[in-house]
Amino acid sequence: MANFPSTDMRYLKIMTMNQYSGTANGNANLNFNMTKRLVTFNSTGNFIGNNITAPSTVSKMGAVITYTETGTNTLNTDIVMQLSSDGGSNFTTATLTALPDFATGIKMAKVNDLSLTGGTGTSCTYKISFANQSDGSKVANIKGVSLQF
Repeated sequence: MANFPSTDMRYLKIMTMNQYSGTANGNANLNFNMTKRLVTFNSTGNFIGNNITAPSTVSKMGAVITYTETGTNTLNTDIVMQLSSDGGSNFTTATLTALPDFATGIKMAKVNDLSLTGGTGTSCTYKISFANQSDGSKVANIKGVSLQF
């Protein structure tokens, strides 16, 4: 999942052990130093789904995604989907079209009959890329992906 952390989660707590004293029966005094370090995250990224084996060679695919968002993500700009039937060696960029909401706050989008270029096969997968994400103002969170082939 491409969950971008909340403001509270932007800091990593690094623990280092300074001192250990005690006895072998478990009565020990442990002293730790805690250091906060700012971690930055990119506004772009992607993830690739697991390969699914099709029963025969695939030259066209479709997909439905469900997602939540903070702010407004533009399909095909902020959320981009690519499909592949050759295990991800070649991806074809799809055009996502908005569907009615799946439920309150859960949006849906689809791709119909995308002709795959660059290679066909039986190992189907997808790649979803994100752009222009900003913690608290624009965040896309993919909840589900369904492939059709």
